[in-house]
Amino acid sequence: AVTNLSARGRIPLEPGFFDLLIVDEASQCDIASVLPLLYRCKRAAIIGDPKQLRHITQIASRVNQQLMQEHDVASLGERWSYTGNSLFDLAASLTESGDVISLRDHHRSRNEIIEFSNRHFYEGRLRVATRESDLRVPAGAPAVRWVHIAGNVVRPAGGGALNRQEARAVVQELERLLAEQRYDGTVGVVSPFRAQANLIRDMVNQNDRLLGALGQSELLIETVYRFQGDERDVMLFSPVLSRDTPRTAAGFLRGNPNTFNVAITRARAALVVVGDHRACATCDVEHLASFARYVEDSERKQFEPRIDPGDLGRDYPPVSNPERVSEWERRLYTALYDAGVRCMPQYSVERYSLDLAVAVGERRLDIEVDGERYHRSWNGELALRDQIRNRRLIELGWDVMRFWVYQVRDDLPRCIKRVQRWVDTVAAATPTPAREDAGWRVDLVETSAKIGIED
Repeated sequence: AVTNLSARGRIPLEPGFFDLLIVDEASQCDIASVLPLLYRCKRAAIIGDPKQLRHITQIASRVNQQLMQEHDVASLGERWSYTGNSLFDLAASLTESGDVISLRDHHRSRNEIIEFSNRHFYEGRLRVATRESDLRVPAGAPAVRWVHIAGNVVRPAGGGALNRQEARAVVQELERLLAEQRYDGTVGVVSPFRAQANLIRDMVNQNDRLLGALGQSELLIETVYRFQGDERDVMLFSPVLSRDTPRTAAGFLRGNPNTFNVAITRARAALVVVGDHRACATCDVEHLASFARYVEDSERKQFEPRIDPGDLGRDYPPVSNPERVSEWERRLYTALYDAGVRCMPQYSVERYSLDLAVAVGERRLDIEVDGERYHRSWNGELALRDQIRNRRLIELGWDVMRFWVYQVRDDLPRCIKRVQRWVDTVAAATPTPAREDAGWRVDLVETSAKIGIED
């Protein structure tokens, strides 16, 4: 294993010396510096994320074009541009679509941490498969939280943008987490601006109480470029931006969305943004403004609403997304109603919408009706997403029952019997006063290819 700049003198300069060359973080790799390694290999696997950090170049595009013409390589086209494309960009342009493998399962972060980037940068293609029960979540901490502080942005002569009020608020959050709560996970602080990261680090080094509480936190205070490929249990993000941000600093944020994507996806268990929420939500940095609104919505949805369907009637009630409701869901709802089981249709839990939800005391049951055409897609994508969904619901304390649509169609009484058995079992184990409560939970019956219902 070598860097692309350290191969000289360590690996013979012979064509085809390696059978396979693997280049990781290829989106950060320029084309020119990897050519000697490509010369040494027979085949190459290029790995990278074009939505994260790119290689840094000091050559202007105009100079790049002049150099390409001077050395008679302009005919190769823009795909070989040193300033415009990374090694990953070049490889993707030269590869057949069938030879591009997308790594879609995300295992690092809680859903709320990665969901914004999943929507904004990856078009919803990521499958969030994180085992949240394995994460070191600070006591009572939401996945994403915004600490509002209206500071002032300054840019000293010869220095970068910084926000002292915001930096002090970051240090206070670190004190609360490490000195007061005695959190034992790893912690990091990231900012887009070097001057801000340096200021926060200086403040921490002058805080004896905080220094004495660092313990095993592996506290790292750096810019985004140091955190590429790294992660921490808890990350604090200092955007610096406020209403008086210099145009050059705002322009840097606006022109580097990939840098922002990296900054907000380093946290595993909790992401804390410390900054001016109002200024960020209304700024012209589109990805930052969207993220500020996303955090506000996430905080509003933080608490799962209490489920009390009461008597919605025998007919399937109006819901916000009727186009998602199948005829068999409606029939199952009515049959369960006739059997004395009250359901809440289209109940929302985190990012999921449940077909039918049943509550007995503090226990909760999710009932799903699966269409065969929907779940037997050619690539198994939907079945994989459902397995991830089931696991997350179980982590949240739900039981899950899944019926094929033909089970509801051909043997509805058996399906009703299965649900009634769950209700009776739970009711028998629930103290009488609690049975009037409208809490929830759920039971998963799963097979490898299909999650079905068995006696």
